[in-house]
Formats: sequence, C-alpha cells, structure tokens
Amino acid sequence: MNRNNPFVEGAPRILGVFAHPDDETFCAGGTFAKYIASGAEVMVVSATHGEAGQIRSPRVATRRTLAAVREQELHLACQRLGVQHARCLEYVDGTLSSVDAEELTGRVVKIIRSFRPDVVIPFGPDGGYGHPDHMAISAATTAACQRSGKSRPVSRAACGRIASTPTSVSYTFGGCCSSSWRFQWARVALAS
Repeated sequence: MNRNNPFVEGAPRILGVFAHPDDETFCAGGTFAKYIASGAEVMVVSATHGEAGQIRSPRVATRRTLAAVREQELHLACQRLGVQHARCLEYVDGTLSSVDAEELTGRVVKIIRSFRPDVVIPFGPDGGYGHPDHMAISAATTAACQRSGKSRPVSRAACGRIASTPTSVSYTFGGCCSSSWRFQWARVALAS
C-alpha cells in the first residue's frame, strides 16, 4: 500500500455531503485537495444553495441573487480544490431539520449508490456546533451510508487520516477546522 494514498488499489472515490456551499471548504477542503493530488475522484454535494446566508456586501449579492452566488462560489471553490463533481440539491437553507428524514436520507442513498464512494465525509452528529441544518444532513448521510450497501467493522483513526485498513468504517471527530468544527469519516464498502 502506498503511504501517500492509503486506499485499496485504484483511484479512491470520496463523497462530501454538507448543508451549505462553503461547508466543504471549511470542513474538508484540505483533505479533498490532498487526496485529489494523490489521484482521488471527489464529489461534493450541498443540500441547499445557501440562500439564507449572510450578505456582507450588496455589490456581491442581494437576497434575490444569493442562492446563485453561493452555488457559483461552491463550484469555484471545488474547481480550485480540484474537486471533479459538485452539485447543490434543491432543499431550502434553514429548513433541513424540517425536511422528512426518510426523504433526505433517500436522496443521499441515491447519490451514494450512483457515485459509489470509498469514503463519505459529512459533519459529525453535532453538526460542528449545533447548527440544525448541519445536524440534519449529518444524520441523513450517516443513515444513507448504513443503507447503501455493506458496511464493515468500525475502527478509529486520527483526524485527517484514512484508517490504515481500507476495509474499515472510520469515524473521526475534532480538530479539523477548529476545536468546534467536527466532521466524520465513514468508509463505505458498496456491493458490486
């Protein structure tokens, strides 16, 4: 096994599932860039367009244009990181905790089954700092990983590293962006 690319042979596939555009950069941008440089194929999914976010300058966005601006920012950030696939789902920012959990989980299951990732990166159960949208997409993504195929035994790994055994499900918490930002790694082994 190559120490710089601790996956099974072949290009690994990594899926990041987050609530808003910019979550991918703050939580896992460095990790995505590292593994893309080693040959990984990465997809980032944002459940919303981030339309309820802050507007710091009316020259950049208005309430009417914010969703389009934030989606464009997602695509540009992913392009800079080297992420090959990025998309936004059509959920409304600020309402993910009100979306039917089965519906949200089902959408993520379809994405997992289509993309067939080796690793899935969502927020941890606390959503990083208790944000309801982050917690909802974390729960849906974790449930989707369990429903998408066969998962293997759980092991722990250090932050920012893949478990040394590529046949493990690895959940890592803490220290990734700051002590309050947390995400989890979940290795998903899907049936052929």
